[in-house]
Amino acid sequence: MIWVLALAYPVAIAVLFYLAFLRPVNQHQRRQRDELASLRVGDEVLTQAGFIAVIKEVRVPEEPGPTELILDLGGVQVRAVASAIAQRLTPTLEAHHDAPRPDMAEQLRP
Repeated sequence: MIWVLALAYPVAIAVLFYLAFLRPVNQHQRRQRDELASLRVGDEVLTQAGFIAVIKEVRVPEEPGPTELILDLGGVQVRAVASAIAQRLTPTLEAHHDAPRPDMAEQLRP
């Protein structure tokens, strides 16, 4: 019976470690990967270098390799890999449909 408790403690610690540290990191990476995959022409983005740019073209290679983006930095066009994008600054269309409109705010209150 004591050996069951001796095994239960390390298992409980491993589960807590997973829930506290590994799972949130994996979820964040998945969200970021999904957001990078959904980049479209016309999206305003923030690069890892701190530049704010608009996507002018998305080039997906036929053979395995990084997706290349053509970014407009306000008159200057540069090439970058998709992983150089830190975040999208323009909200997605789905976010617009899910968010309540300001004129509907009064109707939503109880």
